[in-house]
Order: sequence, then structure tokens, then C-alpha cells
Amino acid sequence: MKKLIFILSGIIFLNAAMAQDDPYLLRMHYVELEGDVESWINFELEYNKKLAKLAVDDGKWDGWQMWQSQNNYNQFIFFHHFKNPSQFEKFPGWEILNDINAKRIGLKKPESPNVNWKGSKPMELFQLTSFQLSGTQSEYFIINEYSTSNLMIFVKNNQLWGEMMVKPKLEQNPGMNFAAGIKLLSDNTDEINYNGISFDGFSSLTALIENQAYSEEWNNPNGELQAFIKAANQAKLSNFADDKKSSVWKVIGSTWD
Repeated sequence: MKKLIFILSGIIFLNAAMAQDDPYLLRMHYVELEGDVESWINFELEYNKKLAKLAVDDGKWDGWQMWQSQNNYNQFIFFHHFKNPSQFEKFPGWEILNDINAKRIGLKKPESPNVNWKGSKPMELFQLTSFQLSGTQSEYFIINEYSTSNLMIFVKNNQLWGEMMVKPKLEQNPGMNFAAGIKLLSDNTDEINYNGISFDGFSSLTALIENQAYSEEWNNPNGELQAFIKAANQAKLSNFADDKKSSVWKVIGSTWD
């Protein structure tokens, strides 16, 4: 039987070290469908998204997003944003998507789409520990998942990356956004524990593809990458992860639209 385990070890220390009184939390839920996926997307955007916006107005959570995999188009991630642990603890759950709330805003429930849930994963909860935001929403994201044995080094490495490699580009690249965080809830069943995560956001798929050239030394004329590597080595932040996997996602809907 799968168990959700709250990872307390190191988290209290991490929050104290970062002086975060109100950690920002992000809950992720992976789903995979089969059937009329397009109708299901429309149902989510025309009905559940509007109820999610109402829940934001009511202070139930801070935001809602729906992303679609660009590798497997029948796979999706839902993101639930919480501005602090208290808001997360008080969240009423799926009851926010009920008929009573729909009537409050004159929303008629569409016909349920013909889909089957092919698979899903337990909810995962992350604390976001660094941000670099352009002020314009991203349309595409790369999700990087990491396995790290030292959370503090992971956090500091990503903070340095945001400061040196992302922040200087934001003004000239609306839609570029970056965030990173650590996992607080784990099902503890995977062979590799991906307990760290980062999000690289871009204004378009073209911008995403072009940006990957920054990882190539030959196409980095201003030396940003070399400077980052030097700074990370000097601060002993280079060995921040043991394993990594990446995937590309498109933003389908958001309460910030």
C-alpha cells in the first residue's frame, strides 16, 4: 500500500535558514486519460477553471493551473497554489467544484466528457524556495526533477542560477520565468526519490528551444554559463543533485488568465 510520508527531516532547518515565515506551497497532480481528451480539456476550462477562480476570490487557495505534456498529449498536470501552510491546511478540497458554487456565478455544468482515467499519481506537495519572474505568464515550461541528498545545496544552487542565469534576461524576455523548490510530501515508492524540482518558463515553444542553447558553451558568447560554473564551484554548490529528468509542458489554463 502506498503511503504519503511528510518529510520533516531538514525542512524545519531549511525554513529557518531561509527565514521564510510563510512558505509558498505548490501541490501537483499527474493524470493520464484515454478517450475524448479534447472534450475533457474544454470541460475543465469552461467549468472547473471558473470554479477554481471563484475559490481564489474566496481565499481558498492562491491559484490553479492545468498543463499538458508535449511528449504524451493525454497526460496532464494540475497545480494548486497556496500562499502559506495555513491556507493549505484549511483548504476544503474538491467540494469547491460543487453545484452550489456554480450557481453563485450562474455557471451551468456542461455534459461530462467521455474519458477514462488511464492512470494517476498521488498528490505531491512542494515548497517553492526561489523565484525569478518576468511579470508575464509563460506559455511553455520545462520541468526538471532532481534527486538530491543535500536540500540546502540544492536550494542555494538554484537561487544562484536564478540570480545569474535568469534574472539578467527577464527584461528582454517577457514570458521567461523560473522557480525551484523541494518536495514535502512523497509516496516513497519510486526507485529514485525526485525530491527537488525546478520550472523554466518561456513565452513560446520557439523561445524554449532557442534558450536551450544557453547550456552549450560554444553558443554562450557573454560567458554567463562559465561565470555561473565558477561561482557555483567557489561556493561548493556544484554537486547539488544525483539524478535528473526533464519534460516539456504547455500551459492550457490558469486562474491568472
